[in-house]
Amino acid sequence: MPTTDCIAQTRLDFHPDLPVDVTFDGPQLSSDGGLLLLRQVDEQLGLAARVAAVLRDDRDPDRVVHSRLEQVRQRVFQIALGYEDANDATALRHDPLLKVACDRAPTPAEALSSQPTLSRLENGVTGREVVALQRALERDYVASLPAVTDVVVLDVDATADPAHGQQAFAFFHGHYDQTILFPMLVFDGDGRLVTLRLRPGNAGSYRYTGPMLERVIRLLKARFPAVAIVVRGDAGFGVPRVLDRLDALRAELGGIDYVLGLQRNAAVQRQAAEAQAVAAAQHAQTGQPTRTFVAFAYAARSWRAARHVVAKAEHLAQGPNPRFVVTTLTEFPPRLVYEWAYCGRGQAENAIKDLKNALHADRLSCTRYVANAFRLLLHGVAYRLLTAVREHVAAVAAPLATLQMDTLRLRLLKVAAYVRQSVRRIVVQLPRAFGLAPLLRQLLERTRLPVPGS
Repeated sequence: MPTTDCIAQTRLDFHPDLPVDVTFDGPQLSSDGGLLLLRQVDEQLGLAARVAAVLRDDRDPDRVVHSRLEQVRQRVFQIALGYEDANDATALRHDPLLKVACDRAPTPAEALSSQPTLSRLENGVTGREVVALQRALERDYVASLPAVTDVVVLDVDATADPAHGQQAFAFFHGHYDQTILFPMLVFDGDGRLVTLRLRPGNAGSYRYTGPMLERVIRLLKARFPAVAIVVRGDAGFGVPRVLDRLDALRAELGGIDYVLGLQRNAAVQRQAAEAQAVAAAQHAQTGQPTRTFVAFAYAARSWRAARHVVAKAEHLAQGPNPRFVVTTLTEFPPRLVYEWAYCGRGQAENAIKDLKNALHADRLSCTRYVANAFRLLLHGVAYRLLTAVREHVAAVAAPLATLQMDTLRLRLLKVAAYVRQSVRRIVVQLPRAFGLAPLLRQLLERTRLPVPGS
């Protein structure tokens, strides 16, 4: 039963004229009225249904209370609303609007999955199902693109998920100076999540990058043969294994370019020495940070052939700060390649902040590695769900669409709702004082699905 039944009244004395009595015995209330929008957007996209379809269910059908679809919806909606732990289900399983969003009645007699039930789900998933789910998300991304798609930018990046216990395959990583799991993520140039994968904490930055990119690129080319694809990443990905695979795909499929960071070494620094001297002289004259750009052919010993390298020769108050990228974009000026093509990958870092700060995707606290891999994918699904909400918001209230996900959630989705059920319908009442009520109503109308048979 909900825990509020036995909570006593509390009296507050801050008001100058009257005491303020607080009770915890109100009617069927939810603090997350925006669940209605999440459910409708999920219904449009079919996200939870596709995840549930991948998961096997060996339970006795005569004893099943909570379907896989209901459980996936419950878990994804909780994550999207900022309840990242399965423990949160202890109270939220009684939330009337969450029950409605998961196709349950809002009455106290009904309840969603408990924390132990959700934990059994997470720990019962197999590695084969995790791989199948990842592939399904990749296909889903490609299928979601507009029919007229000319250019797709793929931003590849890695992020550290600190370990908080005895997680399998969590290892100390010297760069981050802590014990971590090490997810790999791919976003497109608009911040949409393309694919993601959990990796052990001792994985190199580029591990699994080539296969992930090849799968996505082949899917894109199968649907859009003429699409131009640009792959971006930092210096952790400018390694022979990734470069060779991208070059092979470029030769086979055409229309594939890359702009990847390149680690500094003595050879490339010698090539950029003249430009670096110019930047240093300009800094000496002005006292301001200065930068110049130069491009040249370079062939590392481990490379099969020379490649085009762009150097940013920058001089700051602290001294020289050269940066290098290896790229196939040879027809553009070096400054344009670096500042427009390469630096645009910063959007992926903002997307990772949303994924980790708003959706707490680094909360991988299961002991089993496969369970954490599945949990990471669920956070990715929640990210896609909120990305779709943001895109709907952009169509009707563009300024709000620029907010970070946690701010948008707080402004739009976190609103009290009174839920009641009659014989003929379920009524959800939102407060008159809700400032974004007109916008939420417009979004609900925009995402409403047609009535079957109408």
